[in-house]
Amino acid sequence: MPECPEVHIGRVEIPGEDYARIQQAADQGRNLWRLSPVRTAQVVGTEHLGLRANDIYTLREQYIESGSGLRHAVVEVTHGPCRFLVELYQPERQGSRGIWVVEDVTPL
Repeated sequence: MPECPEVHIGRVEIPGEDYARIQQAADQGRNLWRLSPVRTAQVVGTEHLGLRANDIYTLREQYIESGSGLRHAVVEVTHGPCRFLVELYQPERQGSRGIWVVEDVTPL
């Protein structure tokens, strides 16, 4: 299995990430990339997780967690010789107007 040590693996916690403020910005028409799980994986992945903008990002699935009702998405990222699953969820609002945040990165 190829190694890509520059990529952050595991649970993702971005210091200072305020979900309510991010949702409010999207509601006001700013940072609309947050409304797409693929674009969120790309932008957050490039800025914080060691991924690259020109990696290949593919939406694998979206599902609703039965207990919480939270909407989740899984984006597969091909990063050079490595492949990762980036898991995201919608913390503030569910559906097309809700922001996405990265929760976890797992190597494939």
